[in-house]
Amino acid sequence: MDEKYYKLLKEQFVSKEAVLTEIINLSAICELPKGTEHFVSDLHGEYDAFNHVLRNGSGS
Repeated sequence: MDEKYYKLLKEQFVSKEAVLTEIINLSAICELPKGTEHFVSDLHGEYDAFNHVLRNGSGS
């Protein structure tokens, strides 16, 4: 690595172990499952039913 990267790491972390811990934590976060997404659409003009789904939090 370039010296500039070492300098930046030294500013944020007190030891090599702290850097490794952060890398492990960030890697673990990246492996978490994606959150639930809801896709709803008023395709057939059923506004009342569609509006009900939106207002009640899609069943939550």
